[in-house]
Amino acid sequence: MSTTRITVGLPVYKGADLISKALDCLQRQTFGNFGAIISVDGGDEETAVACRPFLTDPRFRMVVHSDRLDWVGNFNWLLQQELQEFFCYRQHDDTTAPEFFETLLQAADEEPNAAAIYADCRYSGMEHDFTETFPSIEGEPVERLFQYVQRVSAVPVRGLIRLPAIRHAGLVRSDEFRAFWQIGGCLAKLLHWGNFKRVPKPIYYRLYRDDGFGRQIQFRSELWKQNAWPTIFTALLDAVIPICRTPEERLFMQQVILDQIVAYPNLIFDPNNELNSSDAIAKCIERVKLEGNSHLLDVQDLPAIVEGQKRRLEIMLSRSPVRMAIYRSRQAYRLAKLVHPQSLVRRASYQIRHSADMLRRLASGLRRHSPQKVPRP
Repeated sequence: MSTTRITVGLPVYKGADLISKALDCLQRQTFGNFGAIISVDGGDEETAVACRPFLTDPRFRMVVHSDRLDWVGNFNWLLQQELQEFFCYRQHDDTTAPEFFETLLQAADEEPNAAAIYADCRYSGMEHDFTETFPSIEGEPVERLFQYVQRVSAVPVRGLIRLPAIRHAGLVRSDEFRAFWQIGGCLAKLLHWGNFKRVPKPIYYRLYRDDGFGRQIQFRSELWKQNAWPTIFTALLDAVIPICRTPEERLFMQQVILDQIVAYPNLIFDPNNELNSSDAIAKCIERVKLEGNSHLLDVQDLPAIVEGQKRRLEIMLSRSPVRMAIYRSRQAYRLAKLVHPQSLVRRASYQIRHSADMLRRLASGLRRHSPQKVPRP
């Protein structure tokens, strides 16, 4: 009998209407050597009833928690179970192509240093269906984190994650905002262990629902958003700063993280009522103090961190793909000097790899800005 290689974790609450479809999808996988743990939150008997017919399949087991763990508590409970070689997080309203496991395992076996292996996500249930992608990430640990901070995404969590990487990263941080942004910090910690590997096939299917967790944030008050947004700042600091080897690396990454958070608050805010840069920085520093994480960013270091930020933000918020590409190239050059101060060969290798990626991004940006193109939804 073949060895079970994958543990699927399904945290679910109030999902009786969709969980059957997700479980049926698992049963239809062409790679069948997996085990699935259905973790029902808050004594949700209706969802438990919907799951019970699937328990005749010996690969499935179910635990019903009497207390309400919320998604982060339920997710962390699953991470603490006895897991196999790979962990696969599956939301109860998501499905995949039948060859999902088989395809990702093949990629994982070809790249044993990959901490997470994932596919492109095809969204439905919106006005326009679209595909969400996230590029592969490789390099030295600080290089990997630099790449991730520039484009924080939850896509990698929807693939296969190697068990040693999970044990290294630890649990997802919780907070008073239902840990809405904390998965980004958790994924960043996976990059301490290894690379991220993208499989460029749209074989993961996400259902966008009006009552979904991600959708609910849009209806929160502006004050709630202003206080919740800096949690991604501290989550990224917590993941990145401990592996910085020199004060120069530390300062560089603090600048990169703060620039991203200050530049793009429009991810959750009404464009007519978003935070200005000074207020955003103040909120971030306030959050660092509240969490007792001054070791990650000392207020005395703030002048050096924000030095030149106005110019950097102007470039980041410009709509010019060329300006942005040049800016990213300069950042990569700075990082290469920090990470490989004694090796011209490794520095050049990093620069070449980054330049190739930059050209791909520039070409993509120019296509998006072409008047002949239909804007992405």
